[in-house]
Amino acid sequence: MASETETKSKGDLNSLLICPVCGEHDASVWREAFDDRYGHPDLFKIVRCQDCSHLMTVPMPSEDDLADLYGTFYPRKNITTNQIITQADKAGLAFSKIRRWWMGEDNHGQYYSSPGEKMLDVGCGSGLSLLEARKLGVDAWGIEADPNVKKFADELGLRIHQGSLHDNPFQEIIFDLIVLNQVIEHIPGPERAMKIIQSRLSKNGRVILVFPNVNSLWCKISGKRWINWHIPYHLHHFNKMTFSQMVERCGYKIIRTRTITPNIWTIMQIRASKQSIQRGQPNPIWKVNVTDGSSSPKTSHRNFIKQIFLSSVLVAIAIVNRIVDSFGFGDSLMVEVKLKKSL
Repeated sequence: MASETETKSKGDLNSLLICPVCGEHDASVWREAFDDRYGHPDLFKIVRCQDCSHLMTVPMPSEDDLADLYGTFYPRKNITTNQIITQADKAGLAFSKIRRWWMGEDNHGQYYSSPGEKMLDVGCGSGLSLLEARKLGVDAWGIEADPNVKKFADELGLRIHQGSLHDNPFQEIIFDLIVLNQVIEHIPGPERAMKIIQSRLSKNGRVILVFPNVNSLWCKISGKRWINWHIPYHLHHFNKMTFSQMVERCGYKIIRTRTITPNIWTIMQIRASKQSIQRGQPNPIWKVNVTDGSSSPKTSHRNFIKQIFLSSVLVAIAIVNRIVDSFGFGDSLMVEVKLKKSL
């Protein structure tokens, strides 16, 4: 029996979709796609807005569906508290800024916070960003749809609301910085989210958003195998132009943009390009390994020549990524915005 996605006509799609970039309804099917990471069984479509060319995934879940989607398929439930603590401890190490830049790991809004600020992380995941913000002297709160994060919030004493931005948690607090790290593309109505954020932001507050860039070099090279299509979890596929249009319509002014390519993304892209995954089949390269976070992988079994070769490849990847980022064709876009009326 065909899934609901497979039987939708263009007319059905257009009656349900409103493009968050231009507000139009007219969209056409660009291609079919499925979950090549975690094994969601359904077939989906990526559609293109006929007016502005913005790309969207359909059928699009409602906000109420997200908790079940992530709770069932996302591997966050396999992460341990010790892993989060170990990762957060790196934020305060010497030369951590240089290391993050070299590795392409500075694509998170909390790293651009200032001591004493109040920060809200929308879609905070495991809460790692909140722990890192603490180390940077920032008072942090989080929102996360995935019910698996409750155990991390309880064990680490983090202020995480399990639910949606639309729930209006932390009503009494006005934030100096609101970050959405690889989140805006997951939200069914990103323009509505941007408008809600306005009421939570201080007069001179900032919003920092990071999301995949469909104009990236790796997307152009990899095509359908680009890892950041990430169907069906990524619902909107932005580039610099379409995202700029959307936030301008929502009353924001762009302060700065840059592209950042995490080196680990490139490594995973190379690995994924060699995989042949069937619909409904989890991809083993995305499996989260459960450890206590107390030790590093053993390397004694590797011979010296292999270690030198792998190190050279990693250095080459880092050099290429930093050059590509400097030309604006990196795999993720970081955009900082403020309210127009505050400027």
